[in-house]
Amino acid sequence: MEDFYNLVKRLRKECPWDAKQTQKSLIPFLLEETYELIDAIEKDDREKTVEELGDLLLNIFMQMVIVEEGANSKENIIERISNKIIKRHPHVFDKIRVKDSDEVIKNWQQIKKKEKPSSILSDVPLTLPSLLLAQRLQKIASSVGFDWDNMSGVFDKLKEEIEELKNADTDRKKEEELGDILFVISHLGNFLKIDTEMALRKTCDKFKKRFKAIEEGLKKKGKTFEQSNLDEMETLWKKAKEE
Repeated sequence: MEDFYNLVKRLRKECPWDAKQTQKSLIPFLLEETYELIDAIEKDDREKTVEELGDLLLNIFMQMVIVEEGANSKENIIERISNKIIKRHPHVFDKIRVKDSDEVIKNWQQIKKKEKPSSILSDVPLTLPSLLLAQRLQKIASSVGFDWDNMSGVFDKLKEEIEELKNADTDRKKEEELGDILFVISHLGNFLKIDTEMALRKTCDKFKKRFKAIEEGLKKKGKTFEQSNLDEMETLWKKAKEE
């Protein structure tokens, strides 16, 4: 790890492209590599996962090198995260007992609140993907008791929001009500213990594969989408679904 870190430091000094980068200019690459790692993990591609972990590590180390050019050393970065992990895991590093992962999360939030008493939601970045952000916000709210007792309350709220969308009479109101629906749906993931961001990503991948099957089915018939119709495409969709 030390050798690799020094390699990144050398890139920063001797490569003109790396030398001109800033923390902000590297954000798109950090996001891209993160999503590529997620894709490899989702596909259970071990070799690709190893490769993408390395690419992500390169981005993280480059960020650390830039930070180290300022007032903080890499040792300071590691020390701060180590102290934070130890402090927020008293069930591992102290004598606190927990019965399950839900209690771990509640303890985590209570410790965070003591560390930063300003607002329990202040550390949730709005730059997160929207479904992930919604789920994170609602988990925190739930940890302090602001939640329904069971999933039926979520379904009742969803029905209410759908009706409000049906009755919305302006574009602004429609956008607001659609957002409310998505927010409530994301909370279903908390009750079901499902990551809504990942669930939707998998559905998008499934849709992509089935839609490609429609395209290939039409090509075999010598047709394009413009030469087809909904009934024919629906038939090919159902065939792809069965397969």
